[in-house]
Amino acid sequence: MKIKKSLIAVLTITAVVVIISGSIYIDSANSALNEDGAKGSNTTYPVNQAGQTYGKFGDYGKGLVGPDLVLAEATNGAIGYVLEADLQGPDHRTPEEALQWQSQQKMDRSIPVYEKDGTTIIGEFIMSRPSGE
Repeated sequence: MKIKKSLIAVLTITAVVVIISGSIYIDSANSALNEDGAKGSNTTYPVNQAGQTYGKFGDYGKGLVGPDLVLAEATNGAIGYVLEADLQGPDHRTPEEALQWQSQQKMDRSIPVYEKDGTTIIGEFIMSRPSGE
């Protein structure tokens, strides 16, 4: 009986520590300041002067969205960012509409690479689709 009470006490203390640690982490992530000194959004990405988030694709966890500007290397070797919207392409209402749009696209599509300000173009990124499509 004593062992059972001790085990319950240890598990309770452990749960409280985990909850407090999680709360501290979330508070610090949400209170991060962006470039212009304003509080950040619900992501852990830095925010540029235009209010766009920037960072690596896939550096986000559950419940968080990816950055507006995704880290990329331009064909000229410059490291910058591409708009996430340019990577995704347009939204389609039906699979047929998506297939029609896809069939009209070139094998390679060029999109601009920007500085983290999201406006200064420093190169281009080539998106290629497999030749079998």
